[in-house]
Amino acid sequence: MKLILLSLMFLFASASYADECKGHIIFYTLSDGDGEADIDFSYYYHKSTPWLNEDGYSTSAHTETPIKTNTCFADNVLVPSEILKLSLGYVFVKPSLEMEVHVGVMTGVDLSDAINEFYR
Repeated sequence: MKLILLSLMFLFASASYADECKGHIIFYTLSDGDGEADIDFSYYYHKSTPWLNEDGYSTSAHTETPIKTNTCFADNVLVPSEILKLSLGYVFVKPSLEMEVHVGVMTGVDLSDAINEFYR
């Protein structure tokens, strides 16, 4: 089930973002945990990535560590496994490469609030 959900996450990921790059949002899920949490996470991923890209944030989804990703501001940004606190969550990355980890599933409103606080 997780594999199907994650495949859909990658399939529908949008590569577009606004001309101004504000940062990068990494969505990660690393193990077969609670099926309902995985479904919720995938749902909010699909709902969030379009408006994140429109607002100037690049996004990516990952299932393995260490996380290595290209962003709207740099190639090959590395997120070490040691900073990931749980097996499901988000990593916010500023163009300065400052990172902040958020764990669990966040609704669109919660994600927006956390992003606004970190990137201001």
